[in-house]
Amino acid sequence: MNKQCQSCGMPLISKRQGDMRGFEKHGNPSEKWCKLCYQNGEFTGPDCSLEQMLEIVKGALVQQKTNPLIKFIAIKQIPRLERWRNR
Repeated sequence: MNKQCQSCGMPLISKRQGDMRGFEKHGNPSEKWCKLCYQNGEFTGPDCSLEQMLEIVKGALVQQKTNPLIKFIAIKQIPRLERWRNR
């Protein structure tokens, strides 16, 4: 299993938030996508662009008062995630 969502970079399982994996059509937990990005075997925002995802993640990190270094690293790694690599 990937350690982070391959769309937004959120940890799929963490001590603080628990199991954040999305679900496939048949109910199995996804090994690649979080429940905010993926439900019932489909992306929740199928038309979301990389630029939109960057803004969504930036907003969430600001709201959570994330350390600036962690925020920088999180934003920089998003284009390298599976969903965005070949776009």
